[in-house]
Formats: sequence, structure tokens, C-alpha cells
Amino acid sequence: MRRQLLDGVIINEFDEYKIIEITNLSDELKDKIKDELTVICHGQCALSGITQYYSFEKTILELVNCRLSPDKNKRVGAIGELLLNVIIRMVGGLEIISPFFNMEERNVKKGFDIIACDASNGIWIIESKAGEVGSDSNSNKKVEERINEAKRDLQKRLNEENAQLWLNAINSVRASMGGSDEKNVVLKILGEKSDTNVSTDKNVVLGGTVFCSFDSNIDEAKVESIYEKIREQELFSNVKIIAIQKKTMEAVVEFLSGLTEVVK
Repeated sequence: MRRQLLDGVIINEFDEYKIIEITNLSDELKDKIKDELTVICHGQCALSGITQYYSFEKTILELVNCRLSPDKNKRVGAIGELLLNVIIRMVGGLEIISPFFNMEERNVKKGFDIIACDASNGIWIIESKAGEVGSDSNSNKKVEERINEAKRDLQKRLNEENAQLWLNAINSVRASMGGSDEKNVVLKILGEKSDTNVSTDKNVVLGGTVFCSFDSNIDEAKVESIYEKIREQELFSNVKIIAIQKKTMEAVVEFLSGLTEVVK
């Protein structure tokens, strides 16, 4: 079903895969990003207001000045992950329970990109891959490449013993979620998942964000084909795909950078 989520944001929605077209960075989308930025970056604990560093002013300055790498590929990845985070919150069905900010240091996150839970407290591991379309590619080729890279990355990490990976995940969820019975249940399930060292009992969301013009759009049949091939491989317990297309990454960076001028 194709519908408009916000001004400038269109979703083509199916049971296990979704295609998002961000045709322009509208005022409505800017407001959405701004309103949720502190919770996205820090988790639900940001609502406690126990430190000035959870404020919007400190958060936007930290994001732009310290978390967006000068390296273009890393910056593309960070903006893609941020947009995926926003889209998941808009679409519903999954509650994100991990922070966007790396808790250990101002560097690339060493754990999973995003962790979420569903209405039954099922855990979903979310991997985000983003990229710009070059002259020798198009939106369909690029989104297939990015989603398959997310698949390979998660398959590798979930099938190896890596205590630090899971400790980072558990600690990020513990710090992100407010105190509740749900938190204890989620942490118990996450701990159980960490013990198996296999990918076949894990639910995953593979996110592919493509920055390119809308000369070509991500095709429904292409995403369905990617999904079916991954399902046939039986690498994971359950799989969802979110494919996002946006014209430029720079527009988001410029918007975020502009917010730092407002709070100075």
C-alpha cells in the first residue's frame, strides 16, 4: 500500500518490506527529526533530564561537532542510520530501545546499529547500510548492494563468539530504556540471544539507504526479490527490509548544522 507518511515522505508498505521515498526534506520532516533528536541519540533516558547533556542544545552540538565524521563515507553511513531511526519510529510496529550515540566513545559504534523490540518483546537486530549512487549504478542496484552488505555483516557477527558485541548491546539497552518491567524482560531475552552464537534464532531488519536523484526509483519487484532470496537462505529467524531513497545526504547535514547556529 502506497501512502504519505509526512509531507515529502512516501511509503510503499508490505508485510515484511517497506520502500521509503524522501522526496524533499520538508518542514514537517525537519520538525520530526528535531522533536525526537534527544531520544534518538540518548534513548528514553533522555526524558529524565538528569543531566544537561540530555538537552537538545547539548545533543545537537555533540552530534554535529563530534559525531558526524569528516570522512564522507562515515558521514553517509551516520546520516543513513539516523534517517532509518526516524523512519522506524514513524512507521511503527517496532520500538527502538538503543541509542544512536555510541556510549563508549565518540567513534563508530562497535555494537549493533539499532536494537528494537516488538509488541511481544521479541528482539530485532537492525543493521543500516547507506551509500551514494555513482555514475555506473542506479537506485535499484545500490539498494541491493547495501541490503546484501547488511545481511553479510550481521550473518558474520551473529555466528561468531563476541562477548564485547553483546555486552555493548546489553549495556546500551540498559542505559537507554527507562525503569520498567518491560526493560527487565527485554534484557533477559537479549541475554539469552547472546548465548547462542548463531544467526538462525535472531530477528533482523536490514536497512538500505540510497542517496541519489529520483531519475530512477527503488522498484517494488526488486525489493521483493531481494527479500525472497534472503528468506530462502534461512540465515535468520525472521527478516524485514527497509529501503530508503533520498536525493542528497548534504541536505540533512546542512539542516543539522543550521540547528547548531540557533542554539549557540
